[in-house]
This record gives sequence, C-alpha cells and structure tokens, in this order.
Amino acid sequence: MPKPNGMLAMDYPPPKYQQVSTECPYTFDFNSVSSIEVQSNCFFSISYPMMKAKVYMSYFNLKEHQIENLYRDFNARLMDHTKQEVQIQESNYENISQQKFGRFYEITSDSPSNLHFQLTDQKKHFISGVLFFSATPNYDSLYPAIQYIK
Repeated sequence: MPKPNGMLAMDYPPPKYQQVSTECPYTFDFNSVSSIEVQSNCFFSISYPMMKAKVYMSYFNLKEHQIENLYRDFNARLMDHTKQEVQIQESNYENISQQKFGRFYEITSDSPSNLHFQLTDQKKHFISGVLFFSATPNYDSLYPAIQYIK
C-alpha cells in the first residue's frame, strides 16, 4: 500500500514574554516557553527544549574590545555557516536618537545555524547571537521552529 502524503505539523503555544534582569548592563524580554542560562561575562543561552534549540548570546564591553574586531569575527562566523551557495536575508535596525544599531541575518538553506544577529550602541556595548538546533540541518523541516524563535 502506498503511504498517504503527509505534512509535518508544528503547533507552538502563543509566545508570552517576560523580562529578564541580571547584573549585566542590559535587559530583554524572552518567551516564557524558553529558559535562560546566564554564564560568566554576561554571556547566556536561551533554551527551547521542545524544539531542541538554543540561542547563544555573547556580550562584549567596548572598553575592552575593538568593535572592528567584533564585526570581523561576527562576519567570519556567518560566512563559516554559509560555505555552500545560499541565500541570506538581511534586515537592519537603527534608532539614531538612542544610538542603537542592529543587523539580523536569516540563512535560508541547510545551515548549522539559520539565525544570526548583532546589536550595538557603537560606544559601550556589543551583543551578538546565533541559533542552533540539536538536529541535522534541514531548513524545510526546521522552518516552523525557526520562524517561531525568530
């Protein structure tokens, strides 16, 4: 008997956000279905256990690090995840009055990591993040989870 055609149905609860506060020089809202693990130097990870996913975040004080080096390292990591011919969708955020700037990249192919982002005020703080799944990279199958986390 031939198997009937089927579609993968991922049904996630509507996101509910709460604010995390730490001794780090920033705060942010996170989805309550995830959990936060703060590490040393204000690095942290956001775990989504039902999706086997983690967002790894890195914080750098610009008094101790050169922003040009951080941009170069970020771009090098992004290119490491795009060794094959892929499409990268980029979006920018800019709030000039508050001196906040960001970039968000979505890799739309079978990549070890499909989401990358960076935020900075270009004077004191630089934050970067990357999403990883504990699964074989398959963009079509992971797409619903990627969009939910995004």
